[in-house]
Amino acid sequence: MTYLTIPAFQAAQALAVGSLFCLNLLHSPLIRRSFLQTCVWTLVSVLGVEIWIRPTLASMMLFALLLLYAGSLWIPNGRWPRRMLWLSLAVGAAGMLIPSLLLAKESFTAPEIAVRIVVTLTSALLLGSAVIGMLLGHHYLRDPKLPIALIRRLAKLFLTATALQGLLVVVNLGSLYLFGGADAAARIGLLSTSYLGVFLGRVVVGILGSFVLACVIWDTLRIPNVQAATGFFYLAILTGAIGEFLGRFLQYSTLIPL
Repeated sequence: MTYLTIPAFQAAQALAVGSLFCLNLLHSPLIRRSFLQTCVWTLVSVLGVEIWIRPTLASMMLFALLLLYAGSLWIPNGRWPRRMLWLSLAVGAAGMLIPSLLLAKESFTAPEIAVRIVVTLTSALLLGSAVIGMLLGHHYLRDPKLPIALIRRLAKLFLTATALQGLLVVVNLGSLYLFGGADAAARIGLLSTSYLGVFLGRVVVGILGSFVLACVIWDTLRIPNVQAATGFFYLAILTGAIGEFLGRFLQYSTLIPL
């Protein structure tokens, strides 16, 4: 069970942090507070399930801050919601990155730890932009006068994150194969034997599938057709969640950040 729960919780944590980052990009007078409340309660639900199954200090702190952020959205003063968003984002990001930083005490080198941090941040941006993009697309049905530039901003972030994830996989595996030595070669060998199906799922569904959807979303918003793009964001959540879960599973099993 640990082999499944830890990667799932890591993906959920990344989704929450990435979503908060995307909400920070969307904070403007054009966005109604009802949309922000919908997004926050969605994240509260995700973290609530995580805490119910396997509570951790980081997840409980982020959960409490999200509740405070949701409550601050009822305060007329617009400064408090923004401050609570920043605080929630900072605490969530710290909790997400601490496991990678703790590896500095182990036998991992500084470049390996840096790659883990970049992969984790990219995972958060990918998942967060997909979820908030889908929710924002629904919000256009309620407020069709919103500028298309807002959802295009999320589509661009999603496209960038998927492309960066693919590049990180190629660079990381290539550098480990060339400079990692016998231990790294043995870990890479697991990807072609014991974890071949998982690795193919990570690459084909999580990276290639998400990248194709990102291109389709971007092209659809050029028309622009927000309703169609929202449907593709739904699919992007599925491919992104599957891919990031498999990536965290492979990282937990082979110690290779994918």
